[in-house]
Amino acid sequence: MQTTNITHIAHLVELCSQHGIRHVVLSPGSRNAPLIIAFDEHSQIKTWLIHDERSAAFFALGIADALNEPVAIACTSGSAPLNYSPAVAEAYYRNVPLFILTADRPVALIDQGDGQTIRQKNVFQNFVKNSFELPDFSIETDLKKSDEIANQALLSLTQIPKAPVHLNIPLSEPLYGIAELESVPVKKLNDQALHSFIR
Repeated sequence: MQTTNITHIAHLVELCSQHGIRHVVLSPGSRNAPLIIAFDEHSQIKTWLIHDERSAAFFALGIADALNEPVAIACTSGSAPLNYSPAVAEAYYRNVPLFILTADRPVALIDQGDGQTIRQKNVFQNFVKNSFELPDFSIETDLKKSDEIANQALLSLTQIPKAPVHLNIPLSEPLYGIAELESVPVKKLNDQALHSFIR
């Protein structure tokens, strides 16, 4: 199968499927291209394409509410995630599990005067159950650590009380590479297994 050649993103998308996410609403941009590629090629996840992030988040909220199951949303970096805020706040107070995936610039570029490099980490902190950030792979290449964080975020999403969970994802260029894989070798972890994994 085809997927992104950014391995930890391919793992993240496979873990989404293993944790029961069947729908993702994508708002395309350049920085989230690896997420779009991986989700679009995954046979078990239906992708919805909505360019406007505010509309996309409310559309995802509606799916999650109607199906009573978690739904993912994914956008590019910069001010794009801020447009999710109204729907995220509503999901928080209605106990709807939205998995918010925000692509981000590499950590070294934040606050360096480059356009659209806002502080995205914890940007929804008042309206999510938990916030996580994947390792910046220009600095750290520990795939095991990335899988651990993704599992933690997805487990948090489905635990009671249900609520949105944010995962911020710093990504370095190049972003559009494709890989051919027979399968993505990653395993969903439950609470007990994750505790052992962290040790």
